[in-house]
Amino acid sequence: MRIVIVEDEAPIREGMEKILKKLSPSYVLAGKACDGLEGLEVIRREKPDVVIMDIRMPDMDGLTMLEKLREEGVTSKAVILSAYSDFSYAKRAMELGVSNYLLKPVKIQELRKVLQQMEEEVREENSQETLLSLENIARSALTGILEKTEETTAALEKKYGVSATEPTALFIVWLDGHYEERKDIVLRILQEVAEHAAGFRSIVTAFAERTQCTMVLYHMDTAQDWEEYFDSSVVPMILSNTENKALCVWEECRGFYELEEGRKRIRQLLDWSLALGNENLISQKRIDGISVSPLKYLPEMSLRLKQAVIKKDEKEFAACFVEFLNYCKTQTHRPKDIKEACITFLWTILNTAREYISFEENELEVQALLEAVMGAFTWEDIENIMRSLYKKIMLGGNEETGERSPLIQRAEHMIEEYYSQGITMEEVARKLGVSPEYLSRQFKKETGISFTEEIRNVKVEKVKTLLLGTNRNLTQIAAMTGFSDPKYMSKVFKDVVGVLPAEYRQMNG
Repeated sequence: MRIVIVEDEAPIREGMEKILKKLSPSYVLAGKACDGLEGLEVIRREKPDVVIMDIRMPDMDGLTMLEKLREEGVTSKAVILSAYSDFSYAKRAMELGVSNYLLKPVKIQELRKVLQQMEEEVREENSQETLLSLENIARSALTGILEKTEETTAALEKKYGVSATEPTALFIVWLDGHYEERKDIVLRILQEVAEHAAGFRSIVTAFAERTQCTMVLYHMDTAQDWEEYFDSSVVPMILSNTENKALCVWEECRGFYELEEGRKRIRQLLDWSLALGNENLISQKRIDGISVSPLKYLPEMSLRLKQAVIKKDEKEFAACFVEFLNYCKTQTHRPKDIKEACITFLWTILNTAREYISFEENELEVQALLEAVMGAFTWEDIENIMRSLYKKIMLGGNEETGERSPLIQRAEHMIEEYYSQGITMEEVARKLGVSPEYLSRQFKKETGISFTEEIRNVKVEKVKTLLLGTNRNLTQIAAMTGFSDPKYMSKVFKDVVGVLPAEYRQMNG
């Protein structure tokens, strides 16, 4: 806590400085002044949390100094030291927001108590300030945990001048498996765009779990076509700096409270990257402006693919996939039709392997492959899925790779979805059609940690998000993340993170 002392008596001023050092190492003396005029300049410059001040001083008294600071919007808390208990002083001080009035000579215990109270108030105000920062509001909205409250609406309108229904836009850069190596350059580009482009304000942030960098635009000049600006100026910069390993999507929303719905619509728009590629910005306006053709899977492609599988000819298999890819790209097709064709391609591989080379696969792994195809956004992802299946067939399904098997991927997805409901390994194993013993052994083998440890880690990450993204108390957070009570949640959190939840919120506030 940063403190400024304004006192005309040098012995008291110097003595107060020594006392502060003894009371707490968190008290930092930001400045000293011998009268109101000097104090005014020091406080303007240092912007302390607390001002300890005398009333009667030469040139300018303490209350006049404080009155001028309040007129300028300075909200530093004030502690008055005075040898006078005059009611007129106390009344004026209260009007200026002063609630702590200590008579000289000051007792150290009284000063300690007052400063401890103020430190707690400053900490709470700073924490609330962080929770209601515009970036936190935007992140909470995008993750679906922002509640439409009077407090949030007031913060948007009064503090940031943003109407709750003001038009906003989302520009999202999806990086998938290239997120860790490319996110910094993408964020740097977005920050530079935010700083230099005139006509809008923005918030730039990132979501590692979604492998996305996000820009939220607001206060947009309606005379400018911002979608066109990002398509022609920003997208090329991002693609050239990521070796074309990015998908850029645009969606417009009706205010901050609709950002989550906008993000969901972007998830659907991403599917169109298979049809439109990543060279341009993907948006609903662009999709509405194109004509699409039906996609019919050609039988002759299946014949060639079957021969490649039967002969276990990897080179021919690769050629079949290239032929299939080029066929899908010849015209513009709906993502649904493209993915159905991909499923047909995949089933051709599987059925041929079953019939001609006695390949036996786990039905759950097949289901996971189908889901992976339906969830893919790029041809690179689809090719990797097909190659993974082909290699499994070549090795009889027993190859060892560093990747998660479809079984474990589905188990992880179920943990992510049902962690707050107290899901157990037995329940997951039953849903996946395997024994708990097999799931436990395979989970530890592929992830390096136990099933229980994974659930614990997911819960702790969700607790972190709620601690920093909401102002909910520990009891509410425990209930939302599947802990039996806040005490047990705090114990688990400290075992994993090293500090208690309240300390984590304070440290990152």
